[in-house]
Amino acid sequence: MIIQPTTQNDLFPETLLVSRSGEYIFTTSRKIAEHFGKQHKDVLKAIRKVVSDSPEEISRRNFAPRDYIDERGKKHPYFELTHDGFAFTVMGFTGEKAFAWKWKFIESFRAMEAELMALKDREASALYFLRPHWKEIGEGTAAGMRRAEIARITGHKSFDTITANRRRMRNAGLLI
Repeated sequence: MIIQPTTQNDLFPETLLVSRSGEYIFTTSRKIAEHFGKQHKDVLKAIRKVVSDSPEEISRRNFAPRDYIDERGKKHPYFELTHDGFAFTVMGFTGEKAFAWKWKFIESFRAMEAELMALKDREASALYFLRPHWKEIGEGTAAGMRRAEIARITGHKSFDTITANRRRMRNAGLLI
């Protein structure tokens, strides 16, 4: 699936450095080439070198091979890179311009991560507003409290109710 950057999924639409799809925050080899003033084939070469030198699990997690279709209808490869994939790829880029762009990309990744965390916090707050006892259950669970202790704090009569609420909270992404 090719994700087209838009102003809805990119924090900096004027530069389009970083994009987001759900919780997946990434940049592309094409953006790197454009902003660092390099030919895309040279960026691909650098990425392939990092991928070949990295353990498979790490390269799979940080470098997603993709294809795009140019204006003539020809298919070309590119990569989507996570923050870590980007960092490893551009570490070897040198020069004043490269130095400045490294910081801009890193700041963009961090800003997008902060935006995502703020969204998660707002969602959690909304759920806690609707189900206030979930906050106490979550805090008690995180503190390692037993169901009986949590039930006493929340006023629940049954330990099974605590278990059911924990399951619902896990399904909502509030507990691990």
